[in-house]
Formats: sequence, structure tokens, C-alpha cells
Amino acid sequence: MKKKLLSILLALVMVITLLTPVDIQAANVETIPQLEELTPQFSPWAQEDLIAGDNYDIYPLSWYDQGMTEPITDSQLRVLIIGLRKKILKSEAIVDELDYRFRIEDNPTVEDVLNHLYSLIASYEYTKDIGLSKRYSPIAYMKEYGIYTGAKEELKLSELCSVEQACVFASRLITHLYDALDAGSKGFLWEIVSGENKVYLLGSIHMASYDIYPFSKNIRDAFHESDQVALELNLLDPTGAAILAMLGMYTDGTTLKDHVSEETYEKTIAAASSLGIAEQDISMFKPWMIYMMFTSLSGSSDGNMEEAAKAALLGIDMNITVNAMLYGKPILEIEGYQAQAMVLDSFSDELEEYLLKGVLDTVLAAETANYEIGNQMLNYMLDLWRKGDVEAFLTFYTQMTHVPELSATEIPIEELELLAEYNDKLLTQRDRKMAEYIDNLLQSDEENTSFVVVGSAHYISEYSVLDILEEKGYEIKQIK
Repeated sequence: MKKKLLSILLALVMVITLLTPVDIQAANVETIPQLEELTPQFSPWAQEDLIAGDNYDIYPLSWYDQGMTEPITDSQLRVLIIGLRKKILKSEAIVDELDYRFRIEDNPTVEDVLNHLYSLIASYEYTKDIGLSKRYSPIAYMKEYGIYTGAKEELKLSELCSVEQACVFASRLITHLYDALDAGSKGFLWEIVSGENKVYLLGSIHMASYDIYPFSKNIRDAFHESDQVALELNLLDPTGAAILAMLGMYTDGTTLKDHVSEETYEKTIAAASSLGIAEQDISMFKPWMIYMMFTSLSGSSDGNMEEAAKAALLGIDMNITVNAMLYGKPILEIEGYQAQAMVLDSFSDELEEYLLKGVLDTVLAAETANYEIGNQMLNYMLDLWRKGDVEAFLTFYTQMTHVPELSATEIPIEELELLAEYNDKLLTQRDRKMAEYIDNLLQSDEENTSFVVVGSAHYISEYSVLDILEEKGYEIKQIK
């Protein structure tokens, strides 16, 4: 198979999940590295904090290639401090900034690095007390709040500070600051208790940015309290992804040309060509699969594949999946790749072509503005998620998808029927099954606490999973 096709399938293994009307999905074609390259080399004790720090955008991920256990240079420490500054300012909790200039020496020790980090945070005035009012010494402050633990795996204060040690300090410091300032993403989080069973429900957005990290302490505590994690699917399940890919390809000797109009086919080939994908590669995929691939570009501001891939890897589902693996929590699949693929494969031919034609116009236009609209919508949803604004999300979602309101416009009846089919198969039918799955968790004899993550639209819509569970008699509490 062509290299381009193999990279498409690899992207599906890594990041593809099912679309909902306002969920913009990810499928990059060439920029996602091989799976073994996604496991950088660093000391085991640093793993947890580095995985968190990688999502904070406070240091270049290229440092992994340069040697994380090597002593940090003065220039690297400057880069790290700049990254921390930017992340602190994004907390939106800064009242004033003092005029402070850093004089960083060569070969900084662990103590030097901790002193610099303390000086950095002390150079701001905050909306809330982060512990500076107690007038600790820099090292005492760092120990008090767990930035430096002095554990045997970590370097001693007098030793040269390694790159990974400095990145761990920076990651822990951001987590501490955002917790103290209540600046972490609140997300869409609910709790249901039934007897000895408890379920936390987290609404996800499948593509994201660095700005939504860190999650609030409430989300992190709910995750750590849970015995198991239930997701729509296990994103890192290569077997399931291979099944999805096969269902998305023609295996009966036909190609895309035999299933869509000549105009749609020609547009598809032209759009694929603009992305560097050959006709023989793209034509073996079904319209719904191509639609998902091309729609992924909405995760970028200009149709950039690398940017879309990054957004997918920063997605909430991916974060929870990686952390579930890190902490050894069982991953349950509410649907799985095959079930989701079968939903997509059940679309009528008319709906498949309708969806494909819509996304082709965006790709072929090759205008930044077309991608910016989708990117702006994604950023708006992420901002609502960060604030935990369920009401605003519901309003936005309803305006985007409410068929009765759309019928009052000049949209042809044929399109309205296709939109109704889309909503019924993508949301309504699946919502019932998700609610039943959650109900079974709550009624289980095993007495578990479960962390259930599905697309936010399944929890926040006119008649959602939450509504169905309330009808079953459950009391649902939102956690902010």
C-alpha cells in the first residue's frame, strides 16, 4: 500500500472518533509519528508529571530528542521560564506584574532552578493567595506545595539540574498555581450515586488545545477516585481501528466512483490531490470515511494537517485514555470502533454524499477563512468547556442543530430529511444506548466508581443522556 494510505490508517488508529453535529474530529495523514515514537525516553519517576507538562506547552517537546536526563543549559532554562510566564498569564488571574529581570548562570543546580521558579511566581500579584503570603523561603515553598519532594529518585539540591527535573518542577508548579487560583478547566462534569455505585460523567470535546490544560482538581480527583474508565471507544486499540478502517473501504471490487455522482467524484479527487493523496488511494474509501478525514482539517485555522493532528492528540478523550493507561485503570468501551463504524456505514447513500459534498467545498476553496470558521467554532466550544458553561453550550448546540428551526428557513425538505437522519443515527439512537450502559454501571453488584467520558453533545442537548437518566429516577449533580 502507498505510504500516504498507511499514514491515513495510522492516524485513524491514533485519533479518530465518531462525529456529532458540533464535534469536529481528527484524522491527520502524515504528521503523526509511529506509535513507538510517542513514548519518549525519560526516568520512570518523572513520567506522571511530564505527561501532564506536555499538555501545558511550557517547554518544547523536541527536548525529548535532545536528552531529558542531560543537565539543563542556561538557554533551556530561559525557554522554560518564558513558557511558564505565558502559561501563568493565560490563567487570567494576574493583577499586576513586577519588574524583575532574571540573571541565569551557567550549569544551574537544582537549588538554582527552584530559586528562579520561585522568583518568577513571586514577580506577579494574583487574584488569590497562592501561598506567598506565608513568606516561605524559596526552597521551603517548593517543598510545602510538592514542587520539590526530595524523593530519592530526584536530584539533590546541590546537583546539576537535569532537563527532566526542571520540566517536572515547572509542570508541578503550573498544576499548583492553577489549583490555587481556581484557573483549571472546569469542564462538563456530573456525578450520580446509586447505592454503593457512583458514576462521574465527563463531556468531551474530541479536539482541543493547550489552553484547556490543566483540568480542574475536581476533574482530576474524580478520575483518580474512579476504579474504571468508560469511553466511547479505546482510541489506542489498533485492532478496533483496523476494523473501522476496513469497514470504511470498499471490499466488493467497487470504488468511490461507483457510488457517488461524477461531479462529487471529481471534486473528491481534486480535494485529495490538493492534500497530496493519489486517486487510487482515496477512491477505495467510502464517502463517510473521506468525510471524516477531510473534516479533521477543521481543527486547524488554515487546513494545516500538522495543526489538526496536534489538536486531536490534545483532545480530552485522548488525555483520559493515556492517563487511564498510565494509572492502570481498566478501559471499558461503551461502543468501540466497530460499533461506531457500523453507525456511519448505516447512513443512506444520499446522506453520505450530502456530507461529503459539504466538506469538499471547504477543502477545494482553499481559503483560510473557510477553515477559520470551523476553528473558531472549536475554540468557542473549548472556551465554554474551560469555564464549565453548560447553559451556553446548550444554546450554541441547539442553534446549530435544531431541525424545526432550520425548517423555517429556505433549506429544501430533502436536506432537512438528511439532517434528521444524521441527528437520529449520530445522537438519538446512541444516546439511548449510552444511558442504558450508564444505568447498568449504577445497578451493578460490583460496587464500582466509574468515570464515563463521551462527547459533550450526548450530555448537553435537547433530549440527552442526562435527561434519559433523570427519567429513570437518578439524581444528577453537576460539579463545577
